[in-house]
Amino acid sequence: MNWEDELSAGMREHTADLKPSADLLDRATRRNRRRTAAMASGTGVFALAAVVAVAMTVLGGTPAVPVEPGTRPAPELLTVAVVSERAVAALAADDVQHVVSTTTHRGATEHGEWWFDQETGDSHMTYLAADGAAVEREIWLDVRDDTVTTTEVSHRDRTYLRLDRPAEGGRPGSPAGRTVDELRTALGRDDGYTLVGPAELDGRAVLRLRLVFEDGTDDLWVDAESYRAVRRELVKHTPDGDARNRLDFTWLPRTPETLATLTATIPPTYTEKVLPPIDGPM
Repeated sequence: MNWEDELSAGMREHTADLKPSADLLDRATRRNRRRTAAMASGTGVFALAAVVAVAMTVLGGTPAVPVEPGTRPAPELLTVAVVSERAVAALAADDVQHVVSTTTHRGATEHGEWWFDQETGDSHMTYLAADGAAVEREIWLDVRDDTVTTTEVSHRDRTYLRLDRPAEGGRPGSPAGRTVDELRTALGRDDGYTLVGPAELDGRAVLRLRLVFEDGTDDLWVDAESYRAVRRELVKHTPDGDARNRLDFTWLPRTPETLATLTATIPPTYTEKVLPPIDGPM
């Protein structure tokens, strides 16, 4: 390279009249031994990095940044605006949303579980007994050709009910469908969440957001890599004690197995309920 030739020529020119001393070889050997020992013990790492940085600067390159052995690069500086924006973008996927709900108030606990297809608007909701062991009621909402078909199955009295109504250009107002829209609305508020910081939830790295209002809190955990919602917990302070609703999220691919959950299943021995006619205008 040209700069190497120029550097060599310059060094020869400036050292042409210099004569080496008699002990030059001995001193160079001792110095090399001390340098090798320092490098082996780790004390020479930063000196070497400094030399490389200076050399890169002379050559017009980017100086190398010394990194302490065993450390990781600094994490990306995240703000609540960045996290909220990425969490909203993650909600735009077309997977099937799976939510497990646990609500506690006045010493009582209610369990629910639902699935929601973000592409079609179909949903399936199950309501469990107080002990969470048995399914008491199931509701399916099927959206087709501007018609919403509601199928409700009661496992208590072994009956079912089916009802059609116009969709009127909108999605059904089921808990499953509202969950995604509510998350978008909450994340998009100017006076919304603050970033609490990184945390760990069930063994996974998450980012925790918090919204504090007059009589409660709204906490949201999102995956630190995918920014998908992992958990949301709403607490409302009441004279009868705190009312707490926890939602745990899973995002499932649209496979035949997951979509089968959205198809109403009525046991063959169940009896259909017939609603009485409604008199007068709706």
